[in-house]
Amino acid sequence: MIVGLEGMYRGLGPVLVSLGISNFVYFYSNNLLKVVLTRLTKEKVTVLQNLLIASIAGVVNVLLTCPLWVANTRLKLQNKADTKPKYQGLFHAMQLIGKEEGIGALWNGVRASLVLVSNPTIHFVVYDKVNSIMTQAAENAGRKHLNALEVFVAGAIAKAVATLVTYPIQLAQSRMRAKKAEDGAANEWQILLKMYKEEGVASWFSGLNIKMLQTVLTAAFQFMCYEKIAALIFALLKKKSVTQ
Repeated sequence: MIVGLEGMYRGLGPVLVSLGISNFVYFYSNNLLKVVLTRLTKEKVTVLQNLLIASIAGVVNVLLTCPLWVANTRLKLQNKADTKPKYQGLFHAMQLIGKEEGIGALWNGVRASLVLVSNPTIHFVVYDKVNSIMTQAAENAGRKHLNALEVFVAGAIAKAVATLVTYPIQLAQSRMRAKKAEDGAANEWQILLKMYKEEGVASWFSGLNIKMLQTVLTAAFQFMCYEKIAALIFALLKKKSVTQ
């Protein structure tokens, strides 16, 4: 039973580190760009501007954190029966991949990642729209803010839409990242074409149910925590300004 539980959470540490760094880079870039644009235009950020900002933040995130996700994929694929795993951890994996396969190997799948910038873009734009609708409904009901469950639902809906639209590219990207440099020159688009020829369009959505469960729950909790923490910080800052 203990082995089973360990297997379920195998590789959790590197994933949490990568998620933390990736989310920090994305949220920081996104919010920084919004602040800069607002100060320059003296106006509220429009939907189109928000879409552009989310895309730029996504590109920055991809270019800076791609090596972390390549290393994560290799760590997950290690045979758990090995007494001496090849990769001893996240940063050791990055170092070893760069040394043995070249620095470029750390950016395997980066082309698909740049296309997948649309995932957080779709995610945040849909979330903003759903959040806006739910906030208006809450205000009509006499409440100033959404409760935790409503934020959770808004985040879940947004991530479900983004995941469904971009899942085939994510699947091809995962297969590409698992490849070593000497395994061949196939790119993500060739992988998708091969899957289509061998198994049909349904193969592009293989494992979607598990991915939905994972990403939707993660995103829902993420947005719920983000909104509550942001509200707390703004409340504290407002209280501080009043006292001064």
